Amino acid sequence: MAGGERRTVFVTVGTTCFDALVMAVDSPEVKKALLQKGYTDLLIQMGRGTYVPSKVSGDATLQVDHFTFSPSIADNMRTASLVISHAGTYGVFLWWQIRKGFRKHI
Repeated sequence: MAGGERRTVFVTVGTTCFDALVMAVDSPEVKKALLQKGYTDLLIQMGRGTYVPSKVSGDATLQVDHFTFSPSIADNMRTASLVISHAGTYGVFLWWQIRKGFRKHI
């Protein structure tokens, strides 16, 4: 990556419990694939889930962080290079609005 550019994958499950999705993106296979595609960071919004993803930091690994809830995930979506979602109504609608430029000041 030119100039140390960060490429973030943002995963969101909204307010639900979707441990299967969180576990899948936290797997070594998915992390390896994301690294191979040039992604540098994985940020997981895990909602009400009970599975806690591993936080990882280091030079040769994908930087991983997670949180449960936030007043707004719009900034996370806006700055991410890739968004993975459980496709709930709010997440899809918010993504559509951000991409269409309707909610620049969310």
